[in-house]
Amino acid sequence: MLSNILAAMLPLVVVFSLGYRAGWHKDFNGEQVSTLNRMVMLYAFPLNLFVGITNTPRAILAEQVPLAVSVFSLMCASFVMAYFMSRHVFRRDASTSTLQGLAIGAPSVPFIGSAMLPPLIGHSSATVAISAAVFAMVLVQTPLCFMLLAKNADAGSVTTPVSVRRQILSSLEEPIVWAPIAATMLVVMNLHLPKVLLDSLGLLGNAAAGVALFASGIVLFAQRVSITLPVVMTVLARNLIVPAVSWGVLVLVGMPHDTIRAAVLALSIPVGTVMVILAVRFRVDEREAASTLFLSAILSVLTMTLFIACTG
Repeated sequence: MLSNILAAMLPLVVVFSLGYRAGWHKDFNGEQVSTLNRMVMLYAFPLNLFVGITNTPRAILAEQVPLAVSVFSLMCASFVMAYFMSRHVFRRDASTSTLQGLAIGAPSVPFIGSAMLPPLIGHSSATVAISAAVFAMVLVQTPLCFMLLAKNADAGSVTTPVSVRRQILSSLEEPIVWAPIAATMLVVMNLHLPKVLLDSLGLLGNAAAGVALFASGIVLFAQRVSITLPVVMTVLARNLIVPAVSWGVLVLVGMPHDTIRAAVLALSIPVGTVMVILAVRFRVDEREAASTLFLSAILSVLTMTLFIACTG
């Protein structure tokens, strides 16, 4: 158990620390971080998902459907519930509630999960869980956030309101969306690409997790941090409440233990950087967003270890 925990957590701590050190040493600035993230989102990560799915036998992929549905549904549900709690119970403004809902409902599964999940739940389960998280984030959460933030933007903002439908159609054009879809179709049709081609694509795809974590470490250094009550509540909800409640829900619906473990571990991952990106873009609570990301990442070393041990 201890060796599994170390195998999952040590790469995160080391690469985060290297990124933080690079920011402190001024080796990279904000513009360069954006370039790194662009490379990951347009090339490395789509290739990582494509190769991972195409290497999964059709029978195993079919067995992972409950896991995909669980991760997708729980991420969407936690985002919506967190938004309504923030907006209507705690009476926060619409833009702040949107970002808080995204922080709670959108863990950094695509990036941190790529490094953490394979040694814990296997490569096939990890790839399916990550793909489901990508679909939830890119096809549901991000379009809704764009619509809500643009709707509530100041009149002088350069951002113009857009519809959810337009955002979804635009998202479907992104490689991070159509790459796993294309790979799934190949597996369903039992079509196999040459191994030498998949190995070639995987050469860049394997860099996705490391580069993304490195860039996140730079972002953590660059942002100002202020620990407030809303930050603490958001982090507790993201790191502890959502995975714990998800665990209970999956047990109640009768999911098998392997599916529950994979889903809970995926949902225990800390806040994703997309929340900070949107906060900066729309100029909404940037400091709170950065602080939430920072505290969630730091505490995740403890909280993820807890869920790894409890679900083992």
